[in-house]
Amino acid sequence: MWMLPLLLLFAASAPAQAPPSITHVWGRITAVAEGKIQIEQNFNADPQSAYRRGKLQISFNSKTMFEESARQNLRVGRTVDVIGRKATDAGVQATRIIVYEGNAPVRMPGGASVINTDGSVHALK
Repeated sequence: MWMLPLLLLFAASAPAQAPPSITHVWGRITAVAEGKIQIEQNFNADPQSAYRRGKLQISFNSKTMFEESARQNLRVGRTVDVIGRKATDAGVQATRIIVYEGNAPVRMPGGASVINTDGSVHALK
């Protein structure tokens, strides 16, 4: 009888897990259309690595948040970081998008510090 409260205690303290349909992806924009973009995932991966390169369709709407960027900043060749719901094997409905030009979001305020992939830090102008 003492086991039941103990089991309930452990069940209540178990960490919550995100639903499996939530995903985080990034890649280089290869096409832009009304309400959607196509990205190439892992575009800079070594061909000998286990990282899978591929195209992915990202859909967005008026509820999609753009952080440090805007819808108008979506251009072929720029990199995006996306959080959203997995719609299909080849598609994601974005809830949050950040558009990058180089190593920083396109609308990052001047003077902000950016940490490069090599660990060095520089301030935006």
